[in-house]
Amino acid sequence: MGRRSIKGFKQRLRLFRRKDDGATAIEFAFIALPFFALISLVFETATMLFTDISLQNGVNQTARLIRTGQVQTQGISQGRFREILCGNVAFYLDCSKIRVFVTKSSTPTFTNRTNLMTATATTQQRWEVGAASEWTLVQVSYDWKLFIPKISMLGNVDENTRRIVAGALFRNEPFGG
Repeated sequence: MGRRSIKGFKQRLRLFRRKDDGATAIEFAFIALPFFALISLVFETATMLFTDISLQNGVNQTARLIRTGQVQTQGISQGRFREILCGNVAFYLDCSKIRVFVTKSSTPTFTNRTNLMTATATTQQRWEVGAASEWTLVQVSYDWKLFIPKISMLGNVDENTRRIVAGALFRNEPFGG
């Protein structure tokens, strides 16, 4: 009986060595975490870039109201300008996080412009739309909360936030105002 149990044990040991049913699961476990991390980073980067493009397009469309003199002649306020801007950007953006800085100048150098990367929530937003044929700089910032903080290394405000900036520089048309 002892010899038979040793022989059976050896057969089972040989069968165990030949079977590789769980090898695929173990190999997948090794690559699953890096794979899903990479997919998540690609998704976050794509979403952030889509938001950047949407914000820039919204600024271009809305700044045209200043350039053509509609803001000046119709008396559009900064609050109304922000509402129009929010209607021109992606639907998922939180409009309360959009900060608008509009500055006028007689030359296109703008030494008095706001540095958006150092601006904080308490930095006073500007609303100087300018008259006909004056240079105008429209700057908009949006603080994007990262989905994968610390890992993505996309943060430029802190490790959890990326500041997305859009702008338009133009000379107002001679709209007669």
